[in-house]
This record gives sequence, structure tokens and C-alpha cells, in this order.
Amino acid sequence: MTLNPDTEAQITLLQQQQALFTQALVQMLNGNWTGANSVEALTYALNPNLQGTLQLDPPVTTSEWETLPKE
Repeated sequence: MTLNPDTEAQITLLQQQQALFTQALVQMLNGNWTGANSVEALTYALNPNLQGTLQLDPPVTTSEWETLPKE
């Protein structure tokens, strides 16, 4: 079965987006929220219009929680 060029281009784009989304999920599981190759960076790769609009609040690990100043 032969697809028209527009359909092939759309499928290629969807495959690229799926790969970026999957990478973002892996980074989320690894706790890489900000910086290079992070959830933030991969989200911007998926939608450049979001650049500068995200205010990520990464979760605090137990070890970090213990070192936070007590109020």
C-alpha cells in the first residue's frame, strides 16, 4: 500500500513526537525535571510556544526534605 507524501510526512512527525514524549516520561521517572535532556527541555521540543512559560516545581526527595530548614 502506497501512502501519499502528506500522509507519510504526518506519520513521520507523529513518530518523532511520540519518541520525544516517551523520552520525557523516562526523564520524569528518573527525576530529571529541568536542564538538558529533561522533562522541561523535551516539552519545549514538543511545543516551542511553551518556551519560558513552564514553572516546574520538581518533587523533593526524602533526602532533600531532611536538609530543608525548619520553619
